[in-house]
Amino acid sequence: WLSFSTLKINFFFLNVEHWTTERDLESIFTKALLNMQSEWNGRNFKDCQRSAEEKWNTLLGQVNIVSKDQGLLEKFYTALYHVYAGPTDFTEAKGMYIGMKGNVHQLTNEKRRFSDLSLWDVHRSQTPLLALLQPSVLQDVVQSLVDMSREGGALPRWPIANVFGGAMIGNHGYQVILDAYVKGISSFEVHQALEAMYDEATCPTTPHDARPCLKEYVTLGYCPKESHGNSVSLTLAYSFDDWALGTLAQLLGNTSTAEIMLNRSQNYQNVWSNSNQLMCQRDSSGRFNCPLDPNLNTWLYTNDGFTEGNAAQWRWFVPHDVSGLIKLFKSKDVFVEELDAFFGKSQDYTSNVLPNPYYWAGNEPDLLTVYLFCFAGRSDLTQKHVRWLLDNKYTTGSDGLPGNDDYGTMSAWFVWGTFGLYPLTGTTAYFIGSPAMDNALLTLPNGGILNITVYNNSPTNTYVQKVTFNGKLIDLIHSPFIEHKELTLGGTLKFWMTSSTLQFS
Repeated sequence: WLSFSTLKINFFFLNVEHWTTERDLESIFTKALLNMQSEWNGRNFKDCQRSAEEKWNTLLGQVNIVSKDQGLLEKFYTALYHVYAGPTDFTEAKGMYIGMKGNVHQLTNEKRRFSDLSLWDVHRSQTPLLALLQPSVLQDVVQSLVDMSREGGALPRWPIANVFGGAMIGNHGYQVILDAYVKGISSFEVHQALEAMYDEATCPTTPHDARPCLKEYVTLGYCPKESHGNSVSLTLAYSFDDWALGTLAQLLGNTSTAEIMLNRSQNYQNVWSNSNQLMCQRDSSGRFNCPLDPNLNTWLYTNDGFTEGNAAQWRWFVPHDVSGLIKLFKSKDVFVEELDAFFGKSQDYTSNVLPNPYYWAGNEPDLLTVYLFCFAGRSDLTQKHVRWLLDNKYTTGSDGLPGNDDYGTMSAWFVWGTFGLYPLTGTTAYFIGSPAMDNALLTLPNGGILNITVYNNSPTNTYVQKVTFNGKLIDLIHSPFIEHKELTLGGTLKFWMTSSTLQFS
């Protein structure tokens, strides 16, 4: 429906293959008119503008931050706006939507169908932020994924409108489903979700090329280089996905599936070359093929085993078993030293556009890496590097994001970092970081208030001297985490900042 006099455009998305008669076309126009009436309802442009502004102010006003740095305020609220730019509400009037095979479906009870889900990206930061601030949205996102699997035969990797997009690798919708469930967002068909996850993880013929190289991955314990150009990244991604599947199965009492998948989640160790101290390609006979220079971005022009990153960057990608990863290094001290050097060397590359050969703030495989110090008893180094990234890789300029925002993923990283928190996806834990603002008041969906207060904050006071939640001291050395349930009940999280790392000296 298009009306130039009001600049109002409405569409009813239907597959024309299913609509061939004059009566069918009349039905299309009737539904488009219904969409227009439900959304426009006779309002003029100014009315629509005012309504949109009110809705955005309400949404963004859920978080009220205080800072003496005007630039930080601009960056923060721009980032929060970007976070909410996705996913797309694909629901039309009366709960109708077009499914993955072109058929029309109808939802009840004010449920919404969401699509345009960049799951490779958003599971790391954006959907966990929805879990905290907009759980009803995440609830419908997860149910949408389950419905898509029912309609199209597989959980989507990257659904676009009503299409199975095949971009990127892995099955990271698993992490979105698990993350919602462990955080109490469970009013969706969780057993159907588990069944769909299991089918994908065990059946090589699942539609839409759900898991390429699956047969070899199961047989050998890794994807061999001759079977896929991104074999190392695939192995690491599938290990992460199997952990999510196994953990959900364990929570639902399916012990046999849990045991199989949690064992498979250790497959990341099969691409670790102990002599090179890297994740490397292996052929089907077991021989390693490690790069001479792990920092070269050869993935840009050849099939070197990695997806959007080099061997130096994928070296750290074991989100589900960081303690196990640390044990692969010669010692915990070596792990810390090399991770610290990884960040230090990255600062020599100032571009926010070109790929960094070391830590690349603008790309997903690296996003969690800065928080890995917390598992090695050095959360002070997390604090140091997080604050540097917040100050230097996110700006108010035209290149203010360190890469493609990927449906709010980078922006959500900045929002979390500003709070001094970061989610460990698929768990109820949040890392303690280095908050950049002076105060934040979060109005939670249950009506509670989370008050984050930061004392002695300044550009030079980047280290956390002490942190408490509702008066209880958090151990920054041995357990620098806080639980989701604590945050959602509301209360006061207090940080005391300093310029030195006395507690780690």
